[in-house]
Amino acid sequence: MDDLIKEQVKCDQVEYPNENEMWSKIIRKQQNRHYKTKKHSFKPRIILSAILFTIVLSSTTVFAKYSTEILDWMRNMNRTGIITSLENGFGQEVNKTAENEVGVLTIHNVVSDQNGTTINFSLDIDHDDPIDYADFEHALLKIGDGKEIQMEASAVYNQESDKLVGVLHTDEEIPHNSNVTLQLGGVKEIQLKSIELKDLAHSNTYPEKINIHQDGISQIDFISNDYQSGQYILDYLIELEEPNNIEHAYLSYTIENEPIANSSVTDKRPQPNVIKKSDSLEIQKDAVEKLGVFLNYNDTVSYKSETWNLDFQYNHDLAKQSTYVMDIDEKVELGSRQLQFKELVITPSRVKLYFDKKNIKTNTNWSYVYNYRQIKLRIGEQELSGNYFDDGYLSFETQELIKDITNKEIALTLKDATVSYKAEKQDKVELTNISDVPQTIKADLNGYPIDVTYYANGSDLIVESESKNEQFGGITQSVIYQNGERIFAENRSNDGLFSINKQVETFKNIKDKDITLNFFLYTVNEERAKTIILQ
Repeated sequence: MDDLIKEQVKCDQVEYPNENEMWSKIIRKQQNRHYKTKKHSFKPRIILSAILFTIVLSSTTVFAKYSTEILDWMRNMNRTGIITSLENGFGQEVNKTAENEVGVLTIHNVVSDQNGTTINFSLDIDHDDPIDYADFEHALLKIGDGKEIQMEASAVYNQESDKLVGVLHTDEEIPHNSNVTLQLGGVKEIQLKSIELKDLAHSNTYPEKINIHQDGISQIDFISNDYQSGQYILDYLIELEEPNNIEHAYLSYTIENEPIANSSVTDKRPQPNVIKKSDSLEIQKDAVEKLGVFLNYNDTVSYKSETWNLDFQYNHDLAKQSTYVMDIDEKVELGSRQLQFKELVITPSRVKLYFDKKNIKTNTNWSYVYNYRQIKLRIGEQELSGNYFDDGYLSFETQELIKDITNKEIALTLKDATVSYKAEKQDKVELTNISDVPQTIKADLNGYPIDVTYYANGSDLIVESESKNEQFGGITQSVIYQNGERIFAENRSNDGLFSINKQVETFKNIKDKDITLNFFLYTVNEERAKTIILQ
């Protein structure tokens, strides 16, 4: 849907939450803890961070042969399927080490099946500063036949073991009986820092700007804050100084010193030194005034260019024996695309429903496009929540070992659709006598009542639109036509990603006192539930 809209209109590019950034889920869990480092002693530092809503904390009986920190790491990453594989003997224990002048790399175990390969590792290195996690410049897996596979690598500092504990992942499978070489290097040790923004969250009294001037962060500009339908939404810009080393910066939230979950969307930077974010918190309205708000950001405290090389043999094919593959021939309209599903692969670690990447039909009917918020796969009595990946599959994390698959009904369920409609030519309102005094007019958009409030802010025109009908998902985008040109808002508070129906648009340098505002795109929350029986 995002790609389709960007072909037609000028709008911000959005980076959706990505599995490649799994490390952030762990980082935001590390809070109220004392750092422990080798050779040096430091004053305890407190990190107050938000736990993403996707983190799952559960207690699972584990086999002693797998280290506690590795299993905790996978559990906190919501990789319950990897734990299932290890506990049921579908992974291979490696426990081999490689050492250089920096420290010792240990590969603990490997889970490799038709849905991908995950390697759990730890890194024992000296560090002069307290650290939270590490990034790696390169992670390469070389297979004996000459094939090279780039891997995703992420690691966090584990206090109990005094090591970096991490995971390497690729969607490709290691063939049975392969001689494998892992190359891992270019370690960036990163420290998370936190600044409390005191006396900030008091309903509608947010300041427009908060000066920071620390570690390359200049200020925070708040675009809007609003409470709707049980969600508190904040839109803000984090402005950076030049030069700076900031790659990740965000706000986290607490109530009575307890961290609360938030769903966050990061826009691609509108300017090189500006990070644009939108956070959604599901809290009671009276809790807004109790919010503690913190600015969190990273600081690279050390870089080590050395590389570790570690050889091992992958000779475990039990996971392949437990893999269930079923051919699928179903065409399903998912969002704005029609997908041709071709294969369902169920392994102990994960379930993937593959579609033909070369045979995707895009909905060219620009009256509407839509996307589903809920994607679930039911295998017998077990229901798995899933996500769509452009790599060519829907992915579902297993919760427990799935047995006797051939005797179970398998069904894909889609529901809770956000439908984006293109407005008609008659869908417009007249904004007259524009001044710095807000004025509100009534409008009707395809049967939905809309309140439009507009006013000038210097040379800018601010347009706020909202509907009392909760099925209405909001005005996604409006447009002004002047001298044959289309003028879109420079800033919008809502890109249709959250289930709220208020929009605040800022049009730059509007001099006319009377203009016609044309509605361009709007969204409607519709069930549109469908179930496809796969077996």
